[in-house]
Amino acid sequence: MEALSVLELLFFGLVIVLSYAIRGSAGFGGVTVPLLALVMSLKTVAPMVTFLGLISSFAILSKDYRYVSWRETLKILPSCLIGVLLGLYFFKTLDARALARALGYVVLVYGGYSLWLTFRHAVSIKLPLKAILPVIGTAAGFVGTMFGAMAGMFFAIYLDLLKFAKNEFRATAAAILFALGIFRGLGYVAIGAFDRDALIACAAALPLMAIGIFLGNRIHANLNQLMFKRLVALVLLASSVPLILR
Repeated sequence: MEALSVLELLFFGLVIVLSYAIRGSAGFGGVTVPLLALVMSLKTVAPMVTFLGLISSFAILSKDYRYVSWRETLKILPSCLIGVLLGLYFFKTLDARALARALGYVVLVYGGYSLWLTFRHAVSIKLPLKAILPVIGTAAGFVGTMFGAMAGMFFAIYLDLLKFAKNEFRATAAAILFALGIFRGLGYVAIGAFDRDALIACAAALPLMAIGIFLGNRIHANLNQLMFKRLVALVLLASSVPLILR
């Protein structure tokens, strides 16, 4: 791992704890990689977050596996795999700044709309799930591979459209992210992304992630359905900002 100053190490620890508290409460996150990329190389951060994502998803699934909608999980995985393969191909060559900004604006609009619905009685937009499913899956696989933990926002959009309750939402998001993490992890191993710096970063972040997941579980247990919907919308909004500013 790159030599970090004391302040950068403190920033690293704070980002890990807070982002995995969000992950533990909502089942997904999206701010880890963009924030850590401010002080670390993306080539180190992305494999590290993939490893941590596998561990954190497994922690959620070990408790809430009975809430997983396996049908919806299996539906989206084929398109996710296509996205991962595309992401691995462009991992070292694509300048994704413009793409990240465009995606950030889309998620910003959708997150704002979702949050607005929790405060007003409005008619939800009916989107054809069969048509958008391969788009969401491919985008999640591609962006997740390029940026690390950014895939969760797409799954949040998908599961939000399915109107899942908070337990089913979190567990199904964790199951999809776990499967996606396996795909990405194998791909990173194949291209040699898990180098010495990435492995050191994984070891340093693991105990901090455990603290974040513990806090997230406590938050999740005390949320009602309305508050959970608002949390999902706020996480989407938070995830969009680093993309836009990238």
